[in-house]
Formats: sequence, structure tokens, C-alpha cells
Amino acid sequence: RKKRSITELQESSNALHYEVTMFRSLAKGLASDIAGKSVIGNALLESFLMHVRVLIDFFYNDNPRDDDIIAEHFFPIPNEWINIRTTKSKTLCEAKNRAHKLLAHLTYTRLSTTLDTKKWDLIKITNEIENVLQVFLQRVPKDLLGSRWKAGI
Repeated sequence: RKKRSITELQESSNALHYEVTMFRSLAKGLASDIAGKSVIGNALLESFLMHVRVLIDFFYNDNPRDDDIIAEHFFPIPNEWINIRTTKSKTLCEAKNRAHKLLAHLTYTRLSTTLDTKKWDLIKITNEIENVLQVFLQRVPKDLLGSRWKAGI
């Protein structure tokens, strides 16, 4: 994989910061009563799922495109991130695949979706993203994180 400069990593980590901030804010919004079963509730859910999909790709993309920002870029030893990250769970695999088929693309899979199969385990998805995020934040060299991380998240 192409080695990225410190400046490139710092700047790209600020984009990651945005994804994490949106993910967490939307999780809180969905946990509150404002979500409901309305257009606004659907918009919150869809936005949350898109940010989940982005974060899953960041943490678990083993076949990235040249311009993808991935967690592995932030670790100097090849495969270091792959060896320390948590294993991608069935929950995260399903969340990514469902978001891909039911949200990011117009597919025939949507036709077979029922009210029961539309349900998302938001708490489990949130907890699993938070777990891998914490591993990343504990192990990433701090000098590779950009200015947005200085204020925390």
C-alpha cells in the first residue's frame, strides 16, 4: 500500500473525526424520542447507517482502492492494525451488506424486505463500532491525528 505522509494522515484523520462525530450524534438522536417512524426518523436512520458503513470500511477494508482512507495507513508496521483490531463481527458484516443493498443502491433485494427484516440492532452496531474505534484511538500514534482530535470527540 502507498505510504502516506504525516500531513496527509493528519488531514485525513480530520475527515475520520467528522465521521465519528456524525455517527455518535446520530446514534444519540436515534436513541431519543425524536426519531420516531417519520420521514425525519428515516433520515436519521439512513444517515446513521451511511456513517456506519463508512466507518466499517475505514476499520475493516482489506482491499481498498488507491484513494480510500483506511485505519491501516496510520500504523507504520505492515499488518499492525489488522493484528490488533477486533474481528469484524457478523453484526457489522450484516449492517454493511444491508446498508449497501437497502440504502446505498437501488436493488431488487429491497422487494423482499419486510417490517421484521427492516429492523436494525442499533445498540449492538453502535457498541461494536465504539469498541473498534477505542482500539484504534488507544493504539494510533497521536502525532498522526489532526487538529480536530485535539479537542476530543
